[in-house]
Amino acid sequence: MENKRNIKSLIMGIILFILTAGLAVGVQTVFYACEHKTDAGMWMACHWAQMAVFGAACAMAVTALALMIVKNNKIKLGLAFSLIPMSVYTALIPNTLINLCMKTDMRCHSVMKPAVIVISILIAVVSAVYLIANKNEE
Repeated sequence: MENKRNIKSLIMGIILFILTAGLAVGVQTVFYACEHKTDAGMWMACHWAQMAVFGAACAMAVTALALMIVKNNKIKLGLAFSLIPMSVYTALIPNTLINLCMKTDMRCHSVMKPAVIVISILIAVVSAVYLIANKNEE
């Protein structure tokens, strides 16, 4: 029974790591924000939102990795709990905490923002499920 719980905990930790690392890599490669201005060589405002999401996602990936490595259940619960506000913060970065482009048909609004919000919500949900599933373990 104990081994079954450890495997369940490890699988959820792996899922959280994949989601967080996927967000970090994805925001840089697949659902990145707008390119720099070709006429002036300057970055658009949305670039800084992308960089903030990247940093937050890297921090969450390290937390998810620690969740898989640490043996103490109470520390694991604390790590899983910390992922919830971190993911909510990350979801709020594009266009709430950091403004995106003025035109709503730009890539940052149509690709980056929805992807960041969806993945961040998934991270929060999986973290909450982890907490519920492991709250009574010692």
